[in-house]
Amino acid sequence: MAADDRSRSEAAKQRRQDQLQRWLGSETDRTGTELRDRPSTSGGRRARVCFAQGAVFMAACSAGDREEVSELLKQGADINHANVDGLTALHQACIDDNIDMVQFLVENGSEVNRGDNEGWTPLHAAASCGFIPIAKFLIDHGALVGAVNSEGELPLDVATEDAMERLLKAEIKKQGVDMENARREEERVMLRDAMAISAGRGTLTPHSITGATALHVAAAKGYMEVMKLLFQCGLDVDCKDCDGWTPLHAAAHWGQEEACSLLADNMCDMGAVNNVVRGKIPVPHCLP
Repeated sequence: MAADDRSRSEAAKQRRQDQLQRWLGSETDRTGTELRDRPSTSGGRRARVCFAQGAVFMAACSAGDREEVSELLKQGADINHANVDGLTALHQACIDDNIDMVQFLVENGSEVNRGDNEGWTPLHAAASCGFIPIAKFLIDHGALVGAVNSEGELPLDVATEDAMERLLKAEIKKQGVDMENARREEERVMLRDAMAISAGRGTLTPHSITGATALHVAAAKGYMEVMKLLFQCGLDVDCKDCDGWTPLHAAAHWGQEEACSLLADNMCDMGAVNNVVRGKIPVPHCLP
């Protein structure tokens, strides 16, 4: 493995750990637990039934019970149902190294390129775990080797095994994927969308689960031109996600010093406190 590839892989693993650590104990994490523990008599009928069915479906998939999974699908279960952090049954089957369930789900309509809340596709999951047969199957059934997660990482970037790297590099070469262009795709899309909004041809909608805005994402990744356009659109510099994180929290957490400075120049609240760590303010991470 080349030194720069190894460095990228180690950085990817560390960022994933940071992502998971942020999620644990967060408002969205607790919301998911509350939903799982909620008595069946609470809430509206439709929401209760849908959630219960989705939870049962994912449990059946995890148990490898094809008969029950098939029956639930006949009853209308959503094969692409996702839990609170965006994982589908296909993601979980990849993580569990359950190729039989992976094959069953894909053959019955699971979305092979569906991303979780961090943009990780099932192929990202298989690549990071080193499960080559699953990765091969996913690729043969349309998984994109050029798909990027929320960190702009390809499945190759999160692969930790030499054999997995060889497989993905061979497929990238076969498909003619420009890796650097793929990694920059998210920024290009966000810039295009921000330009459309600035011209009055679109609207800004926070993430349905996390409450994060485009400004949170741009700040976390240092997309400076996107941030500048979003400021022109009048987006609140101190907007908060469901965990109380402002864009400054996001920029500070991911070490984006230039983004921190730009937020400060736009009069963000330097003493903002989130909901996850009491008294946590973003300033010390990247500003004097």
